[in-house]
Amino acid sequence: MKWVTRSFPHVDRTSSAWLIKRFIDPQAEFVFINWPEEDIPADATPFDIKGVELGHHNNKCTFETIIKKYNIKDSAVLKIAELVHAADIEEDLDKVPEARGVRAIISGLRLAAKDDYEALELGFKIWDTLYAYYTYLELIDKYQDELTSMDRTQRLQFLREKIREYIAFV
Repeated sequence: MKWVTRSFPHVDRTSSAWLIKRFIDPQAEFVFINWPEEDIPADATPFDIKGVELGHHNNKCTFETIIKKYNIKDSAVLKIAELVHAADIEEDLDKVPEARGVRAIISGLRLAAKDDYEALELGFKIWDTLYAYYTYLELIDKYQDELTSMDRTQRLQFLREKIREYIAFV
């Protein structure tokens, strides 16, 4: 399926494309347009473009709108949603400590990448890594008793193996 968004993807667009590819449409093909100068292609599902279903609504960013529409319940994704919201909605920037850093990284990435496709490719690595991080935090709680008896290297090896079991795409 084709998905279309605006060129020069930033926080909401890179994260939303990642969410689409990882949790909704593994075969997703992304198209970028210079909106509003270019029309939305009829054969593509638009996201993060003003006025479309999968965009900003009721102080929610596109990432959050997609989660709601596709009923995504994954707890690590929901933590990422908080981060994306804070990084994307100016007045909420300081509500999540990581938001300023993620915004800075994605801002640099979209300008350093050779094109929008490379920006997505690199952005996916960032969102995969954040997904692994939030999964790691859950695993620390889940395996707290086992982890206390391990040395540092054993703990990290154990957690790496568990994360790779949980996350098929990493």
